[in-house]
Amino acid sequence: MLYRTWGNAKDEVVDYTNSVAGDQAILDQVKLTMKAHIISLYLAGVIAKDVTKDLIKSVNSFKEIKEGYEDVHEALEDHLISQTGENGGWVGLARSRNDHVSTALRLKMRNELIELLTTMLEVREAIIVKAEENKDVIFPVYTHFQLAQPSTLSHYLLYIEEEISSRWSAIFSLMPLVNRSPLGAGAIVGTNLKIDRLKEAEMLGFDDLAYNTLFATGSRSDLISPILEVANMMSSLSRIAEDLILLSSNIVDVIDLPDSHVSTSSLMPHKRNAVTMETLRAKAGTVIGEAFSLLAIYKGIPSGYDLDLQEMNAHYWNIMEESTSSLKVFKSAILGLKVKRELTDSKSLSTDEAELSSIRGKMPYRQAYFEVAKRIKEGTFESNLKARDSIKMKAVIGSPNPDLITEEIKIKRNKLKEDKAKLTSFSLKIGNGLNLMKVIEDDLLQE
Repeated sequence: MLYRTWGNAKDEVVDYTNSVAGDQAILDQVKLTMKAHIISLYLAGVIAKDVTKDLIKSVNSFKEIKEGYEDVHEALEDHLISQTGENGGWVGLARSRNDHVSTALRLKMRNELIELLTTMLEVREAIIVKAEENKDVIFPVYTHFQLAQPSTLSHYLLYIEEEISSRWSAIFSLMPLVNRSPLGAGAIVGTNLKIDRLKEAEMLGFDDLAYNTLFATGSRSDLISPILEVANMMSSLSRIAEDLILLSSNIVDVIDLPDSHVSTSSLMPHKRNAVTMETLRAKAGTVIGEAFSLLAIYKGIPSGYDLDLQEMNAHYWNIMEESTSSLKVFKSAILGLKVKRELTDSKSLSTDEAELSSIRGKMPYRQAYFEVAKRIKEGTFESNLKARDSIKMKAVIGSPNPDLITEEIKIKRNKLKEDKAKLTSFSLKIGNGLNLMKVIEDDLLQE
């Protein structure tokens, strides 16, 4: 231990409160943050170029968090001191674990969200391609899980795409909140050394500052916000997974999932259990539970940094890992599903008959509705329409009419293209900042 001057490493409380295991997830980001801090000390004229060079080399050589430390920050500083002697102690100036961990968490969350958003774009693209291929494939849609009216697989797939697209927009809109730099905020009120926080932010690819030092070090609301939207997305995926489980069951038997997504029973050889979708459904519950764990921990913490915040960290990364992997499995399931049969029922055409009677006969719709309902109840209802007739008659934007679906696909392709450009631009801006720091680092490391 470096900071703690009482007790010893064998105390049971050391294991209870240390975050070494969880800090493995942010090791790279902690090192990046430390290098930005060291360069900042150099630019402020506090440490000489040769000292800066030695410290950066030492940061680069830090590969693992050894036992006996409270956290990665203590382990890294002790490593710097052991490598560079008393000069390693300079990194404690104008720096706290509070602003460093807050910075590292935002860097890590930024990376995780970019990966998630990229995967969401890939899923959307796959869905649009599949929808274009299935504009004429009859597919059941339902309310209260009872057959409603005729539709197509394309129409259903574009519903899924819009669910994911909406969540993409919501998550991406929160990226500017995440991409703000807490570095230089110290423990809670900043530091007496005039650190250039804006330069630090630029070097780490941040758009802006987490301005107020109390907010910068003690708040996690900017991390919780996108997590809640990720949980919202997983809720939507879970509903669709439920659809696929039910529709692929041998009771309904409308679709086949890819062989890689089903498993048989150890006793019953005829079973094709939709195991990946069942797992996704459960993982959505895990994500929601972990999101609520974050809120439950966060709600009772007084302002400023408290060690409770440390207990939140593992939940962020579990949520992001489960969600990104679920999206990849979901994409595979969607690409490989096949419609086995047209599930139709003449009664599903009853709404068309009532609407046509109302429109052509110029009678109030409710009167036409009750006339059709009476025939259904008496068992005399018949329709000359076919499912495809019903679909082609649909006249409103967003309906399954193949011509309107073609237009919807065009609109969704354009939106996808725009979203790809937004994410690329955002990522390039981050890369430019990180490249700036790399240039400074390389210049300092030159012999």
